[in-house]
Amino acid sequence: MKKRILAAVVAAASVLSLAGCNKENNSGASNASGNSTPAASNNSSAANNSSAAGNSSATSTPTSTPAVDLKDDDDTLSIGVWGGNGDIAHLIDTFVEKTGTTVKVVQQATGEKGQDARDNYPDMFDDSAVDVDIIICDADWVRNYVEDDTYCIPLSDLGISKDEYTDAFPYTLDVGTGNDGVFRGATFQATPGCWFYDANLAKQYLNVESADAMQEKVKDWDTFKETAKTLNEASDGACALTATVHGLWQVYQCNRTKPWVVDGKLEIDTAADFYDIAKELHDNKGVTDETGIFEKTNYQSMQAGKAMGEFAPTWGLTGVVGSILGDAASADRMDDKAVYTAVAGPQSWYWGGSYFAVPKCCNTKKTAAEFIRFYTLNDKDGMAEYTKKFGDFMNNKKVMDAATYANPSLVGGQNHFKVIADSASKIDMNGKLTTYDSVIKDDFIDSVNKYVRGEYATKDDAIKAFKDKVRADFSDLTVE
Repeated sequence: MKKRILAAVVAAASVLSLAGCNKENNSGASNASGNSTPAASNNSSAANNSSAAGNSSATSTPTSTPAVDLKDDDDTLSIGVWGGNGDIAHLIDTFVEKTGTTVKVVQQATGEKGQDARDNYPDMFDDSAVDVDIIICDADWVRNYVEDDTYCIPLSDLGISKDEYTDAFPYTLDVGTGNDGVFRGATFQATPGCWFYDANLAKQYLNVESADAMQEKVKDWDTFKETAKTLNEASDGACALTATVHGLWQVYQCNRTKPWVVDGKLEIDTAADFYDIAKELHDNKGVTDETGIFEKTNYQSMQAGKAMGEFAPTWGLTGVVGSILGDAASADRMDDKAVYTAVAGPQSWYWGGSYFAVPKCCNTKKTAAEFIRFYTLNDKDGMAEYTKKFGDFMNNKKVMDAATYANPSLVGGQNHFKVIADSASKIDMNGKLTTYDSVIKDDFIDSVNKYVRGEYATKDDAIKAFKDKVRADFSDLTVE
């Protein structure tokens, strides 16, 4: 893969952020996904388009860690991260406290949003005045940096072997492994999701009184659509089954069987079916007209009982203000008692996740290896503690099997970890990821939203608009 120039139009705030990139960035509320919609970028590289990553790590016998002579060439470990990701501040504090390291560990500002980091990292690597030893990448675009050896080194260069991750959820290893089969990105968290719903509305309109009964009504997409029709009739159109098309898409996209790009060509695959699912649900009032999953109007719609539920991944389920579930449940209603319950929903899926990768310019390799190993392999007690404290879902099956979390926004303090743990093991992303994904997915959901709103007269018109946008964004792709 030729060196990629990620030429997105970066907001002025991001430019200012780069100008001060040697200053520590104090992060805000935790948001593992970056959440905001990526700016489209013209990407002229001829990237290899499918992953050769496999799930062998889940079954292979661990090998001994490669003997690597590592050293630090300076006394600061600088971690590149965007301002909206609050996880890293907690990770740094805990690492310093528990290891007693004498190396200074700081955040290196990349901008406020995930796409700022995605687009700004290459310039940071080339700037000798900027120190960056580890980069945090969102799952949506980590492949831009781990796909081959253009930007980041194999983790084996740090003495970290993929074979050691026997307790990790296999899909996370697929995400962090390039198309050349080299493991360059590791994550401390897994981000499977579920569907949460208002238990009182389910009882009122569907005569459903248990999570198991509700799961039966949303167990697959055909059943989900039928339940949406039933709910529409029972509520006289007052209540939709789920809140946003965006939420539906985050789930359905994990149903794809092929990557977005195959042999240099755009591959729509099963995504074409999503136009029909979204349109049918919209027309039958199975999904509300609120299309922004993080918009205030969406939460107000749920709080007002206009939507029974919503899809959310682990970082959106913590139940605190700022999470999807927490904001949906924040209104004064039902005597301030939790009304939501979580179920698996129609399929296994994930959304987001923060991955560690090490750029070639890293000059603190010894401590970089210690930091990554600490959070992704070594500190099981620390993982359990982090989960208990922050409600995060760690990338370790044994830790999560034993973990409990009394969610303040779920009925009875439901431990949603038990709902999503099984799904996490079933997610399969092997061979389905490319460097184009974050922009293409944004182009796609934009065309779907316009189709369901009637801005495109037909599905064919929507698909044509989608293809035109991809063609404009990526001159190196064949779009038929």
